[in-house]
Amino acid sequence: MRTRWRRIIRPVCPADGSLARNREFRLLWLSFTMSVAADQIFPVTVTIAALNAGGDASTVGAIFTGRWIALIVFALIGGLWADRLPRRTVMIASLAFQCCVVAVGLCGSAPAWLLAFLVFLVGTAEAFHRPAYQACLSSVLTPAQRSAGAALGAVSWRLGAIAGPGIGAYVVTVWSPRIGFLAVLTAYVLGLVLLLPLREPAVTPAPRTSAVREIADGLSEVSRRPWVAGGIVAVALQQMLTVAPALVLLPLVSRDVFGGDAVYGTALAVLSVGGLAGGVISMRWKPALPGLAAVVGIALYGAVPLALIWPVSPGFVYACYVVAGLGLEIFAVQWVVNLQREIPPDRLARVTSVDWLASSIMTPLGLSLTGPVTEAIGRSPLLVASMIAGFAVPLATLSLRGMPRFHSDLGRFGGDRAREAAPASLRAR
Repeated sequence: MRTRWRRIIRPVCPADGSLARNREFRLLWLSFTMSVAADQIFPVTVTIAALNAGGDASTVGAIFTGRWIALIVFALIGGLWADRLPRRTVMIASLAFQCCVVAVGLCGSAPAWLLAFLVFLVGTAEAFHRPAYQACLSSVLTPAQRSAGAALGAVSWRLGAIAGPGIGAYVVTVWSPRIGFLAVLTAYVLGLVLLLPLREPAVTPAPRTSAVREIADGLSEVSRRPWVAGGIVAVALQQMLTVAPALVLLPLVSRDVFGGDAVYGTALAVLSVGGLAGGVISMRWKPALPGLAAVVGIALYGAVPLALIWPVSPGFVYACYVVAGLGLEIFAVQWVVNLQREIPPDRLARVTSVDWLASSIMTPLGLSLTGPVTEAIGRSPLLVASMIAGFAVPLATLSLRGMPRFHSDLGRFGGDRAREAAPASLRAR
């Protein structure tokens, strides 16, 4: 066991630049995997704790609204500080804060308002951790390693989405919510410990100005590249117009058409299975037109409302969800890799936070509007409109300059220039 641990954390300077020999990536990836595990178990633990305290569905919904509020309020600020400070420092501080927050749950039965506050605080730390992780990931990988590195991160996320809720539900129901909080705390602590020996390559920050100016600089990096702005807008709109309605209406279709909740749960699971397959494919696939591959991939999510309009069988519904998950992950990997290539390293976290903020605003808006719109026009017309938007909105962005190749002439970090911009510790690999 001790030998295996040393293999994980010991410095390695590979001659061939292989991802498996990149010590800093191994530490970062394992830490991220632990964080994902905690993020997946935490909602299940909080949900069951709230229900045990006498809450209902409305209580649970109100509690998790706190996460969205935290992301919306702190996303840009998190990206700002991830560019101002060493990303390793930001991630360690975020995980340490999450450990302190989750430890409160170990004290025993908590009222709904306290659970909501805990969710808000964990979401706040998440708003700092994720931009820092994406920016640090770029700094520890060579350009040749970025596709595989981003894909492995996607695989970790999907595995967590598949296994995390089930593990969390088992732990909490067999033992208690307190044990669930202990499992979350353990995962966060492991993620923090794995970051301690990480040696992040130095990134020279831009001269510090006011916070407003630096956030504006991040927004400027987006606006100067039509394909980046178009991609962010397309994803945000698809979250509101396609993903959110499908999340709300899938359980209703499952009960009304198939007579139970089995199709609901299985469809969400196979969505993650499709995403896992997309991540594995993306580890080696380097399309000649990455933007085209990514846009077609995310447009495949239009198959989900199609399955809900025409639920001829559970198998057809599952197939559509697998295709959607596959496309989502292909988009995600190509998007992350090409942002790392195109955006200056000292502004990458801010651009990532802009992307995240747009989706964080539009998703709860879509969730809240789905019910009233369904009552006003009916389920089928809404799903038809959702399907059209799912296909059309991403494909429309292909007309934007640079979109098919995910390429722009401004601030490009690719090829030889990427190697020049990389830290000296990576250029030798």
